[in-house]
Amino acid sequence: MRVWIDAEPTSQSPTIFGMTPLERILRSLAKLVHKPSEVVVSCSDAIAEGHGYRVVRETGPAGKRLGEYLSSGKDAVLVLDGGAVVDHRLLPLLMDNDDGICLKSGTGPKETALLKLAPHGSVPSDATSVAAIATAMLAAGDVEEINATDLPNFVVNLRRNVPFTLERIADEKDRASLERRMFLMNYKGSTDFMTKWVYPPLVWQCVKFCVRWSIHQNTVTVASILLAIAAVPLFAQGYWLIGFLAAYGMSVLDSVDGKVARVTLTDSPIGNVLDHGLDIVHPPFWYAAWALGLGASTAGGPLYSALWWLVFFYVADRLVLMVAKKRFKRGLHAVTTLDGTARTFIARRNVNLVVMTIGVMIGLGEQAFYFITIWQGLTFCWHSIRTVWLFPRSRFERYLV
Repeated sequence: MRVWIDAEPTSQSPTIFGMTPLERILRSLAKLVHKPSEVVVSCSDAIAEGHGYRVVRETGPAGKRLGEYLSSGKDAVLVLDGGAVVDHRLLPLLMDNDDGICLKSGTGPKETALLKLAPHGSVPSDATSVAAIATAMLAAGDVEEINATDLPNFVVNLRRNVPFTLERIADEKDRASLERRMFLMNYKGSTDFMTKWVYPPLVWQCVKFCVRWSIHQNTVTVASILLAIAAVPLFAQGYWLIGFLAAYGMSVLDSVDGKVARVTLTDSPIGNVLDHGLDIVHPPFWYAAWALGLGASTAGGPLYSALWWLVFFYVADRLVLMVAKKRFKRGLHAVTTLDGTARTFIARRNVNLVVMTIGVMIGLGEQAFYFITIWQGLTFCWHSIRTVWLFPRSRFERYLV
């Protein structure tokens, strides 16, 4: 499988989250598990060669340049528009599809397309762009058009279906709109009310700051880890205000790092391990610190007993969710609308943090801790019941798309 990219002209390409469309395409190709045998960037501009691709400086209509390249090898060719923002998920889907297909998007100056062509195929030599090539070949019946809505677009980590992005940017307003949409598309389909409704404006500003100053998402993750650790002794010693500041700071950064990674195509296995590992490990330490800060000093005291029940319910709940994910091939909260809605208010870190904050502020910290323990127990029961109910294949398969 070869890849041919029409990068003519490149000088007019806008930047999306600090990268031109061509740079985003090349980064997406570099991250593919199954690498193409060759990646060629065709243009008249002086573009520097890089690892994994070569630049062919040539002039003339896109159709003529592509036709010459098609005839030069025996492998099928994935044809990309170097001036379009191409969703990285589309690349392996088209590469695994049959030859003689195309995917189109936009109209007028925003028109663009992707094609997968057989070697030695006939290409209209006078076509001036990839979109023009697709239009002419469709009219001639040489390719079959596929619809992006017919391609699988469920993202497991985001627990929802995410529309594909394939478009050209006409002006600055377009660019700003696309960046905002790409940011929002990288939010999970089911999450707590703080992440869904309260944090996004702040997270958006943090993401733009990180992109502008080239702050890597792993740096953000390390900062969130340090804040999560710092909150433990602060809570345990009763320094609630500073402890809450550290905890909420960590909670915000926990949303920032993943967004930065996805919009800049810089996510990595180690980053995912650090991020998700922190989410699972740190809550019991916060809960223990809350109990200590409230005065849980004796093994027989009610706060001490509540802490053990809280940790038990938390661990048991995580185990149930692991069973559900293995069975349903996606998180429980992504199976039905009901489960996704329940995720907004169930006992998770951010929800418990808000309850504890309100409790301490109004002088009912101990009562808030007992409420969190009970709420975590009810959450465990809810997830257990839902997992058992949906466990038969006929029950959950009808919800999957």
